[in-house]
Amino acid sequence: MSVRFETFGCRLNAYETEAMRDLAEKAGARDLVVVNTCAVTGEAVRQSRQRIRKLRRENPEAEIVVTGCAAQTEPETYAKMGEVDRVIGNLEKMRPETWDRLAAPDFIGPTERVAVDDILSATETAGHLIDGFGTRARAYVQIQNGCDHRCTFCIIPYGRGG
Repeated sequence: MSVRFETFGCRLNAYETEAMRDLAEKAGARDLVVVNTCAVTGEAVRQSRQRIRKLRRENPEAEIVVTGCAAQTEPETYAKMGEVDRVIGNLEKMRPETWDRLAAPDFIGPTERVAVDDILSATETAGHLIDGFGTRARAYVQIQNGCDHRCTFCIIPYGRGG
């Protein structure tokens, strides 16, 4: 099995999934199921957990890696799931060295099962580029990088950073 990706949420997640697909391919990763989660609603988080459980049943031998905004904001929730092998933060998922380590699982020790840094310490975002966009005929054009407000109802800055 090669690497399988499941994407929840926004267009940025869809874009990042394509970037991760490229990074995984370049690293030679195999036998991974990567779930790129969304945290914008409680229902999105619930659906991602439900899908992870189903993916484990469908892929009992694969390593399941959870990333995305829900993994960034609730890493302990996913780390406690018996179906999940690794939890990778939004900063880490776009780094080539993360995929190099996932391609050679023995390189990552058991203490690094969860790799989620403080997203609010990020000084640069969206540094990744992709050559294509999977099966889509049109690519997305990024016109907004986010928001520096901290509205009480919004989880996005805690999943994506400033």
